Amino acid sequence: MNNTDWDCFRYFIAAAECGSLTGAAKQLSSNQPTVGRQIDALEHALGVKLFQRSVKGLILTEEGSFVFEQSQLLQSVVEKIERNHQGNDKDIRGTVRLALPEGICMEVFAPLLPSFYSAHPKINLILNVSSNASNLTRGEADIAVRLFRPQESNIVTKYLGCMTMGLFASASYIKNYGCPLTTSDLKHHRIITYGDQLSTLAENQWLVEQAGSTLSILSSDNTIARLKATVAGVGISVQPQLFRRMNPQLMPVLEGTQLPDHEVWIAYHKDLRHLARIRAVVDFISKNIVFNTT
Repeated sequence: MNNTDWDCFRYFIAAAECGSLTGAAKQLSSNQPTVGRQIDALEHALGVKLFQRSVKGLILTEEGSFVFEQSQLLQSVVEKIERNHQGNDKDIRGTVRLALPEGICMEVFAPLLPSFYSAHPKINLILNVSSNASNLTRGEADIAVRLFRPQESNIVTKYLGCMTMGLFASASYIKNYGCPLTTSDLKHHRIITYGDQLSTLAENQWLVEQAGSTLSILSSDNTIARLKATVAGVGISVQPQLFRRMNPQLMPVLEGTQLPDHEVWIAYHKDLRHLARIRAVVDFISKNIVFNTT
């Protein structure tokens, strides 16, 4: 058995699937005598009869059925290894389910998609965009970007950096309502806060505390809704500092004031760590989505 190579199993699988030496030869672009020799060699190495030959073709014996089942598993492993070690990034293929917070997806990752697909044209991304954390253990996503350190078992994690937060308004808002000079001035301004689901996040609690009893002009758990409302001049809101890259209309308010921030982590199940497509997406995000790492 030590001298048996993968080719013997490859020819055997083809013969079992086609039910004849001729069919296997056609499938493998080979010839009937070669297929026969490979199967004979495998039978000799294993010490079992794999096929009963009849006028109807090749029929698996009981031992042959067992070897066929195990050979299919072996074939799957071989194909996975071959895919995993492809040298050309453009040959990496397959589907990757990626879960991201809404704001990071829409304002940071989506603009990078042309660059991603230029490097990996054969990867199909399925984006799960939500404020809820996808369960990697249950397979709800292959990779997740999270604003906290994942604690699940069997999960590989990598720290991406710190997402610092700030207060922002638009030029039109400042023109119409002025700009607060101190945090206590926020009590006299129009404030945009998080909705019920995200209201307990530290940066929102900070803003509500500073604004006191002021009734917020707008509340929403939708990150993009808060961002667009701020850009439109509706009020002052908390936004990630990196959102300014894609939204130059955002004007910093009370610049220098330190707000609660978020650690940003990328996570994926350890069973997927050897898949080339998973590594490709993780590496791209790690290199191209830059957070403050100080």
